[in-house]
Amino acid sequence: MVKTINTFRPLVVQYVFAALINVAYVVIMLSNGTTSFNLQMPEGKYSKNAMNGTDVMTYVQPARNFLVHGVFGTGTDADYHRTIGYPLFLSFFMKVFGNLWLYGVFFAQALLFAAVYPMLFIINREFLGGGDKVFYQAMLFLTVSGCFIVTTPVVLTDMFFSTIFTCGLCLGVMSIIRQRLIYLILHVLLMGYAAEVRPTLALYPLLNAAVLIIAARRAGIINTNKIRAWIAASTLALMVVCNGPAIRNYINHGFFESTDIVAINLYDCLMVEVLFLEDRIDIYHTANREIAQIAGAEGQIKRKKAVAFQVFWDYPATTMGKIVTHAETILLKLPWLDTAALAGVDLSPGAYDKLSPKQTIIEGALGTVITLCYTLIYCLFASFIIRILRDRQLLFALAIAGIAVYFLFPPFIAGGGFRMTLPIIGIIALCSFNELGRYFPMNIR
Repeated sequence: MVKTINTFRPLVVQYVFAALINVAYVVIMLSNGTTSFNLQMPEGKYSKNAMNGTDVMTYVQPARNFLVHGVFGTGTDADYHRTIGYPLFLSFFMKVFGNLWLYGVFFAQALLFAAVYPMLFIINREFLGGGDKVFYQAMLFLTVSGCFIVTTPVVLTDMFFSTIFTCGLCLGVMSIIRQRLIYLILHVLLMGYAAEVRPTLALYPLLNAAVLIIAARRAGIINTNKIRAWIAASTLALMVVCNGPAIRNYINHGFFESTDIVAINLYDCLMVEVLFLEDRIDIYHTANREIAQIAGAEGQIKRKKAVAFQVFWDYPATTMGKIVTHAETILLKLPWLDTAALAGVDLSPGAYDKLSPKQTIIEGALGTVITLCYTLIYCLFASFIIRILRDRQLLFALAIAGIAVYFLFPPFIAGGGFRMTLPIIGIIALCSFNELGRYFPMNIR
């Protein structure tokens, strides 16, 4: 029998605990000269800080443009590279806090991101059927490893999206189990907004329908006409709102693509790395000249994809090798290393000879420990999926594994570090500690 949430007390305690940690982390980072310098926007006297070369300004500039021209883009031209959800969030703080907007964003994110823990608590009880101790074990692991903490004072969408998505998922499950229409409406709205933050949810409504069906089965109400209608209606609604970025681009630019980021990741990231290893970078330069002659973004996007897939077809082993390398850096990297970078410690491969002996030992020890821990987490997650498949819970297994693959595989194309795991790492941790309890029952008594 799936437990239900009968009191808000544990949710409040979890939220306050996480919020205090996040706020304390922001205060510490801003109180230190080096980290405060590296958290500023990379422009003016801060142009050479750690944020230089990141995606930060691609969110800040559309927000500034919106305040001046009322359009998320450049001047009066709508941008098709970035979706509007996060720039909208930033523009609110720019409008309200003026020159202090960045600090308002940091502390707002500290409070917002803390909501991920109570949402995961509900998902664990109501959807995964895990015990409370399983949740607290997962919460301890995620907190100690820094997953939901280190990106708090950073102007990037990863944790922002993950929090909105997790809240939307939680409300979807609750809407079915509690049979509350308001929860279902909020579920659709939050998922729609999450799609405007990161354009990754275009096909997610199909997986979401599976989640709601599983929740209805667990609650014993799957044969209720009302619930069936709710699931169908929410799925149709999500198919529209989760494709909001593509609809916007169709209206403004005449092509139905959420963004050009997929083409960039395939062509300018993975393909370039493959060609470099194969000593065929000339293909990239030739293709660039050809693409430059194509009028319109839609034609350029299609051509980039076509060239990239042809290269992957020609060099499959090298392509898979790079994907595996990216997967390793995403899945097995210690989040706290990003804090070290903000503190001015260069941990790039070419800088190890500049580290002090103490720094080398600490980095090596932490790197080894986290690699082993995360390897164990993913092995336990795989064991969890295999077990529920053996228990003939096919839809449940496909939904959980499908969501994990849906969010993890696309980043393997271009890399990006641990932050790419944020939308799904909470659920993976819950499943893993649930499975750990099967091997060591004393852990969940």
